[in-house]
Amino acid sequence: MDKVKLGIIGLGLAWERLHAPALSRLKDRFEIVAVCDKDMVKALSVARYLGLGDAGAYSDYNQMLERPDIEAVDTLVPIQENFECAAAVIKSGKHLICEKPFAATPEAARELIHLRNKMNVKVLVAENIRYEEENTLIKRLIADAHIGNPVYFIDNHIVEYNREAQTGGFAQTEWRQNPKYRGGVLLDSGIHHIARMRFLFGNVASISALGRPTSVEFSPYSCVNALMSFPENIAGHYSFFLAGKETQYPLVGLRIFGTHGEIFLEERGCGYVNISYKDGRTEALSYSPSQGHYHEFEDFHTTLRFGDKIESTPEKALVDIETIFALMEAVKLGEIIRSSQSGAFDGIYSKITHVYNPPREAVFR
Repeated sequence: MDKVKLGIIGLGLAWERLHAPALSRLKDRFEIVAVCDKDMVKALSVARYLGLGDAGAYSDYNQMLERPDIEAVDTLVPIQENFECAAAVIKSGKHLICEKPFAATPEAARELIHLRNKMNVKVLVAENIRYEEENTLIKRLIADAHIGNPVYFIDNHIVEYNREAQTGGFAQTEWRQNPKYRGGVLLDSGIHHIARMRFLFGNVASISALGRPTSVEFSPYSCVNALMSFPENIAGHYSFFLAGKETQYPLVGLRIFGTHGEIFLEERGCGYVNISYKDGRTEALSYSPSQGHYHEFEDFHTTLRFGDKIESTPEKALVDIETIFALMEAVKLGEIIRSSQSGAFDGIYSKITHVYNPPREAVFR
């Protein structure tokens, strides 16, 4: 199979735990030829491990992008650096797969889309949620009317963010603890939740939300609760609580109620999507958890070699970002925020001129 020669920018946790394992399974489709990190010691270590030698290591990605043998680049940098890094890759004429959100603001995301069109390169935003097997399974069940017409859903997420930071999770990184972008955890993690809702139900039509303010840097709110409406008269309740732990089982998880039954996904890694019907029947359909990063690289290769359409496009990623900003605006203003007919919240974010400084409250301990 014709391999894509790949350069890597950013060798932190996302590389170590997510992208590197996926690419190790796709050696027949990708060949890593260069790596870059601000920490040259780390870059040299990874380059040597991959058999690239010292010549394959860089601390300046602009130098790496000068290499003519690199066809595409995988970028895994802090959110506040995404725009500058992605723009450099696109301007170099190389194809790009970049971590989400691919810009810290809707304005920057739009500029990257314009730049992509100008340079005529392929860009895939690595929103693994659109490739996870449980989500593609649920989307198919909905499309095939297994539970009739969807009417209502509950999408509940609870995490002990401080504990995750203390036990080696992604929350430990300095740039997440002290974000240089609006929204903190909501833009970093909440965008996954928005992406899944949009993947399953379509664009958000309206948002009404409440939040509990906090003074910690990594999130303007310790919890957010939102009512959202979608096309086809679907309504849903979305909740994201950053300072708690579920102690009752089964977890609330994702529950989709239809006219003929219910779909229940307890958590992303449980391995089963449960279906129950009003006539008393039940099903448990298995899937392989945590395959999204593998499948997104599959999609990237297929796009570059066979011209197939990308599932996770910059346009979809832009609306994910806009929706997060609209959610924060709904909380701040206490108003219902409505999207355009296309599902975009263009213009909502333009009213935001500063980062909201909520009253101090000791929520995280």
